[in-house]
Amino acid sequence: MQTDRIKVNSNGNGIERALDEASKFASYIELDRSKALRIRLLSEETMGMVSTITEDFEAEFWIEGSKDEVCSIHLLANTRMNSEKKQELIAASTDKKNAAAKGFMGKIKEIIENGLYGINDIEQLNEAYGGAMLMYGSMGAADFENAAMRSCVTLWSLEKYKNSIGEAKDTDEAAGEAWDELEKSIVASLADDVRVAISGDKVEMVIEKKF
Repeated sequence: MQTDRIKVNSNGNGIERALDEASKFASYIELDRSKALRIRLLSEETMGMVSTITEDFEAEFWIEGSKDEVCSIHLLANTRMNSEKKQELIAASTDKKNAAAKGFMGKIKEIIENGLYGINDIEQLNEAYGGAMLMYGSMGAADFENAAMRSCVTLWSLEKYKNSIGEAKDTDEAAGEAWDELEKSIVASLADDVRVAISGDKVEMVIEKKF
């Protein structure tokens, strides 16, 4: 089952409708109250992130899956800015950096924004997030929007990220802080995986929950 695709943006348009669609989805596939709440919470966290992205951000939101299989929450956007414009915005801030990128969903937000602003070069993403936290190619991308996304330039995975910082958290301070962020994150604790794909002018996030 797949819900309607709802257009949402950072001005708040479509967000309530998207959350209503999440509740309808849970009801339609007959999830119990606890599982329905998880889908709702993951959708709310997604919409919370949308509201913090730059003011001209617009994307499509939908959910697909079934009661006995994987449920996937999708957010698909086209790029609308470039890296030069982003650097101008960052330079205008008082501390000359993207201070909004805090917490686990803040990191996801920044990966999506970098894709939107055209920063999808592997070397730049490697420098920003660490090569161990990124995968390249089509591995694990079967549920993305189309063939272009499945053969994406970059695929970031929560599962790989957890494995990477989990191995280093006891010896590396930054990894330890990142692990603490994961433990405090609703999305990281509820989702089985979160993936972000960047391909050409498209950026897609998929939150996966297995019941």
